[in-house]
Amino acid sequence: MAGLLTNSERAGKRGQVAALNEQAMARFATLFEQRAGAKSHHAAAHWEKAKQVGLPPFRHEDWHYTPLHTVLKTQYHFAEQSINEQACEALALSIDAYRIVMIDGRYSSALSSIDMGPFQVALLDNQDLLPDAVNSEIFLHLTESLAQQPIVIHLAANQVAQKPLYLLNISSGNEGTEVNTSQYRYHIALGANSQAQVIEHFVSTNDCAHLTGSRLTVEVGDNAQYQHFKLNNENHRSQHFAHNDIVVGRDSQVLSSSFLLGGALTRHHTSAQLTGENANLSLNSLLLPKDNEIVDTRTYLEHNASHCESRQLHKVIAMDSSKAVFNGMIKVAPSALKTDGQMGNHTLLLGEQAEVDTKPQLEIYADDVKCGHGATVGRIDDEQLFYLRSRGIDGKAAKHMIIIAFAAELTESIGSDELKQAVMANIRRRLAEV
Repeated sequence: MAGLLTNSERAGKRGQVAALNEQAMARFATLFEQRAGAKSHHAAAHWEKAKQVGLPPFRHEDWHYTPLHTVLKTQYHFAEQSINEQACEALALSIDAYRIVMIDGRYSSALSSIDMGPFQVALLDNQDLLPDAVNSEIFLHLTESLAQQPIVIHLAANQVAQKPLYLLNISSGNEGTEVNTSQYRYHIALGANSQAQVIEHFVSTNDCAHLTGSRLTVEVGDNAQYQHFKLNNENHRSQHFAHNDIVVGRDSQVLSSSFLLGGALTRHHTSAQLTGENANLSLNSLLLPKDNEIVDTRTYLEHNASHCESRQLHKVIAMDSSKAVFNGMIKVAPSALKTDGQMGNHTLLLGEQAEVDTKPQLEIYADDVKCGHGATVGRIDDEQLFYLRSRGIDGKAAKHMIIIAFAAELTESIGSDELKQAVMANIRRRLAEV
């Protein structure tokens, strides 16, 4: 049958990928040796895990729709750019917040807030070990092992942060034969009865290629409230690999929404565990790839305690010849009685060549639960478009109204007006050619 590989062709492809993987891991090993600062036990442990896991072989199920060919063939090195206050302010959101600025993976005390309010902030001690991954993969271990200045943030029990914690991550690119890479690592621990809002923001200083690795782990104490918003609008040549973990305690309420609005290749994981009864988790994402961009978003959620509720909403607006991927998993443990978990993935295709691959999944090992998932893929409704145009609205404006309304369910959940305006400005900028 046309399109199928013979056994010899398959073996040849498998060998080619294995050779590329071996070369790439050797280059990452060089990066690990060049990692600045004293050798960290945490980094070393994850480098050993990275070597054990290895890069994905030919036609690995979890990587089938995420092409790594460019990553495997690129020589990376650590960037060392510095920027002044004026340049930082031009990239930052105009928001009243406790601000931590990382430039190419390094903490900038000059550009970060002096007063961090109730948050206690410190660089990871070289002997410390951070929590184990909820659901690990190779780029998680690479970020853990290559991050040069992991940051640990603590909010004590009964503390309420009156302003958001703003994590501004600034990466630079270059046009040389070696491509810049920046690795960002944060760990946040929220004590019982505390409240905090965290904003992750990723930007580029220029339009040159670079690779970003990101990892944020959060431990949410009992009866705590945590809101998290991620905005990625790095440049159109960037590669972005991220994996966030959230471990949620009893009676806690968590909202985490990611707006992935930039990058040639983006792969974003969120893994979560509900470990205490009566926890409530809302997990969302909005993807808007254009041109030939590829955006892959994945969620992994464990319901490990009874009477917990989770809601997931993942929306995609795919333009031009872009590709979007969604893969979601909900696992319900035998002890997680009265679980209520729902997951939805909805895609609006704007380009004739745009593609979406979606795979929502459930694994339920408990009785007396209510779980469900669904996925829809479609184009702009002609009747809606006709209705708006019949009322004097031109075609382009009518399309934009429909698209903005499609995204509104997620954008309206943003608590910060400044962040909402920034997200909407990015959406409108990307839709300018539609």
